[in-house]
Amino acid sequence: MKYLVLLTVFVISLSADDKLVPVSVKSINWKEKITSSNVNLVKTSEKYKCKKYLDIDILKENRYRAKHYILKNRALCKENVFVQSDKKIRFNFGFVEIEKEGELIKETDQYIKIKNLDGTITKIYKDGSDN
Repeated sequence: MKYLVLLTVFVISLSADDKLVPVSVKSINWKEKITSSNVNLVKTSEKYKCKKYLDIDILKENRYRAKHYILKNRALCKENVFVQSDKKIRFNFGFVEIEKEGELIKETDQYIKIKNLDGTITKIYKDGSDN
């Protein structure tokens, strides 16, 4: 009788509806861009638990970033990512026009400071050089 119950539970677990879940192929850093190459679809029933999973079709259209560090082989949930807003800065220095993604920190007569999307700060002089 005991074996019959175990066999029944085993057969039911095998016949459960498996669904495709997006899982990270590599560890994803904080605010790192999530692309379709970072994600793999894994067929699973209940191993990964999220309220809502990240939709792969939407991932190809939008630019998602991680809200926190995501370990390798972890499910990508909607609450763990955010849609990146476009922050572009355009400067016209006469003969030099510069367009970068980021936000303006400081502007002087000699240079401008821009905070890049990855958190680094770039100083660009008005003659167009990065030094």
